[in-house]
Amino acid sequence: MASVAKGAREAVEECQIQFRHRRWNCSSVPDSGTLFDPILKRASRESAYLYAITAAGVAHAVTASCSVGNTQSCDCDRSLSGSTQKGWTWAGCNSNIKFGSWFSEQFTDARWRGNSPKAVMNRHNCKAGRKALSKLVWKKCKCHGLSGSCSMKTCWMQQPSFRQVGDHLKQKFDRAAEMTIKLNRRGKERLKPKNTRLKKPSDSDLIYYQSSPNYCDADVNEGTLGTSGRACNISSQGIDGCELLCCGRGHNIQQDKVVRNCNCVFLWCCQVKCQKCREIVNIYTCK
Repeated sequence: MASVAKGAREAVEECQIQFRHRRWNCSSVPDSGTLFDPILKRASRESAYLYAITAAGVAHAVTASCSVGNTQSCDCDRSLSGSTQKGWTWAGCNSNIKFGSWFSEQFTDARWRGNSPKAVMNRHNCKAGRKALSKLVWKKCKCHGLSGSCSMKTCWMQQPSFRQVGDHLKQKFDRAAEMTIKLNRRGKERLKPKNTRLKKPSDSDLIYYQSSPNYCDADVNEGTLGTSGRACNISSQGIDGCELLCCGRGHNIQQDKVVRNCNCVFLWCCQVKCQKCREIVNIYTCK
């Protein structure tokens, strides 16, 4: 269970890094109940990302624990072994992503049984999060031989860094498929793509069926802190710029003194020596 807790923490931290320049920056309203509770109750893009990154975080942490021998019920993936026709050998510890994903599924999907639209959506997004690991797994190799001649090479499959997983799922967030609820012939609710001209989302895509609030104003019921007081980029026309991030309310300007390295010179060999320079910079925050 230590790996589960570690994976959940890493998921929150990665979410906050990925969305640090957005109106919703993956912050939780204090005293709003369970962490992200209002967000998770809504079937929005943000909810989709949270379920995906959490499922991925648990799978990633459990897989890492298997690789270093901290989990008794799993080990390295032994399905790849022996020499290859290309002259290198499978060796080392192949990341056991299969076990990590299985364990994550038992933990993150347990409460979402049944075929309600919300349960189907959450299970789908959890699966998409776990699939990011298997999609991004890569072959890592090490050379052996005199003077690095690489006369012998051993390789193993390495799971991606969690930053790579976060980046991948952020791209999926931006391209998430909007769904709609329709009744089948038996009168049961089912999720269908809202735009029928687009192809059906794959298992690795994120899906949602409710719109998001604008996240401009603080609202405990919506689980948003608003953007008032957030630092903005005065020179950007993007979502991190003062115009968009501040929701048209304008921004405040205050000056701050900072100390930076300056007039740096390279000293042979091998140092870099810098002076300390004080300067005044403008800080822009949303009204």
